[in-house]
Amino acid sequence: MRKAILIIILLLLIGISGYIYWFYYNSYGDGYREGVLQKFSRKGNVMKTYEGELIQLGFGQRGAAFGAQYFYFSVVDVAVADSLEKCVGKVVDLHYTQYRRSLPWRGENYANNQEQGQYVVDAIRAVKESTAY
Repeated sequence: MRKAILIIILLLLIGISGYIYWFYYNSYGDGYREGVLQKFSRKGNVMKTYEGELIQLGFGQRGAAFGAQYFYFSVVDVAVADSLEKCVGKVVDLHYTQYRRSLPWRGENYANNQEQGQYVVDAIRAVKESTAY
């Protein structure tokens, strides 16, 4: 009886650990996005995180009206955040990692993006002056 309980507890712990790893730490995808950095701020009630908003170049359709496509993201690395603070209004090319679910210390989970999940920017590939203004 003790052996069966121990095996059940062990399987339960392995299952919970696998779930946490799969949804919170295993990256779903990564890639690059380019656009004009419209907004970048540090916010949060308890855990302050860096959050940004990128207007992607070109146009996309939202419902029946045409509008710009937005890319919402979080930044964990303070060095990348300091660099992005100086890039508001400029065209930036960012590398991101997408996670299935969010962790409070890693930023927000954005449902507004084309694909839902948590997007964490970890590098800036290029910065150019914007010609949109």
